[in-house]
Amino acid sequence: MNDPDAPKPGPLLAYQVMATIVGLNLLVVMAGFLGKLLTEQGSWWHRHQDTFMVIDQAHGFLFMVLLVLIAILASRHRFAPAFTLTTILLACVPFVSFWAERRTTKAVQAKTAA
Repeated sequence: MNDPDAPKPGPLLAYQVMATIVGLNLLVVMAGFLGKLLTEQGSWWHRHQDTFMVIDQAHGFLFMVLLVLIAILASRHRFAPAFTLTTILLACVPFVSFWAERRTTKAVQAKTAA
């Protein structure tokens, strides 16, 4: 059952989980922003702006954790500076962040296999 040759979970797994959480959280943050921007003053979005403030703050903290994980992967797998920077920037774009996570995972797996 326990394969000694199986890859150990580590920074890559932590990055994958955190990137997914941050990506989903980013969608909630954007929905709250757009909902408040596009609706009238008494709408549900405006009445729950305190909830979205807490979600925004949590998103900021989670994004910082994601940046640390990207830095760890970049140093361990010797990513090019341009790849590291684009990974960070793409994590800021709704929906594209999920593609960026897959791109980074494939890059790590390719470097690990080599």
